[in-house]
Amino acid sequence: MNLDIFQRHLDEVTATLMTDDFEAYMGFVDIPLVLITEKATTIIETREEFQFGFESYAGMLKSQGATQLIRLANNVAAYGAHLLTGRYETHILRGGNRIYGPFHSAASLRFVDDVWKVCAVVTPVHDDAFPINAVQEPRALSAS
Repeated sequence: MNLDIFQRHLDEVTATLMTDDFEAYMGFVDIPLVLITEKATTIIETREEFQFGFESYAGMLKSQGATQLIRLANNVAAYGAHLLTGRYETHILRGGNRIYGPFHSAASLRFVDDVWKVCAVVTPVHDDAFPINAVQEPRALSAS
């Protein structure tokens, strides 16, 4: 059941990215969001920061001609009734051909206001061509 909840959340968030629906996206995000990449740990606290990240990711998908963003959940664990943490694999495709991935990430979901919302993400992606970790410089807590 936890795997189904986690997968459904991934599918819903993915749909917002592929349809460029920022308002729907915000319904699946808990504030603040902790984003950890190889380059930085960032705490995203404002709607403007979320919009910047959303537009960076959605823009990257468009600029690369991505037609599918596939995220497959695995290894989901519950930590009480209102917190799930899981790993997932991401594939980015154009016309059925892989253009990026697969890569593995992890996320934590918190049950807030009757909705599962992401509150933390760990991802290895930091390629400049795929600015998934694009954040405004003042918000970065650490960099390598």
